[in-house]
Amino acid sequence: MTSKKAQARQRAEAEREQEARQERRRERMLRVGVSAGVLLVVVIVAVVVLGRGGSSEPEGTGAIPEGATSSGDGVAVGDVSAPVTIDYWFDFQCPYCGEFEAENGPVLRELVADGTARVVYHPAAFLGEESYRASSAFACAVEAGRPVEYKTELFAHQPEEGSGGYTREELLTRAEAVGIADASFEACLTEGTYADWGATVLDAMRDQEIEATPAVLIDGEALDDPAGMSADEFRAAVDEAVTAS
Repeated sequence: MTSKKAQARQRAEAEREQEARQERRRERMLRVGVSAGVLLVVVIVAVVVLGRGGSSEPEGTGAIPEGATSSGDGVAVGDVSAPVTIDYWFDFQCPYCGEFEAENGPVLRELVADGTARVVYHPAAFLGEESYRASSAFACAVEAGRPVEYKTELFAHQPEEGSGGYTREELLTRAEAVGIADASFEACLTEGTYADWGATVLDAMRDQEIEATPAVLIDGEALDDPAGMSADEFRAAVDEAVTAS
């Protein structure tokens, strides 16, 4: 029989974990609030930089990659008849997204591979020029047929937010690392074919009143603090949704 001391210790541990999750959520909401406050400035700066004559950054065309969802704000991977659909909204610079990727990126891939879930990846861009470049490159990787591999590679080498990372050269290097070496990817990136797609995804994110990244929805139901979820907790949430479907 569990002693009263052991029960008290378990309750204390549970309370500490809950407090830690709430603190992580407050930090994420604060970050997003600040980002939203300067969002207009960020977008204006990004547009100016992208359109500046002689700049290394291309001018976007507003195009949506082939293979995107009908709404144009994501890329779906997996069987359309899978028991559940997982919508995953992220920014390539978001450090909390990096945490979720490290813990649960492999789980998402396994859920697709075993037919449990269809995953829709939504690469929003609200943290600056670097995010726009990464989302644009991700769209090019969609056309190359390796979006998930490329996403995983970018997060594995995620730069510090606002540090000037995800340069053209780095994005090309990461593409080669996952087997994308054809000239069409480089042309897609250099010409800025999808330079504005991150903004399109961001608009959809705001329309759905999603306030923070990472945001993970299972059949439309948002998970609370996905960045703080262990792989086991995430799997349990998916299993629960499958049972309810």
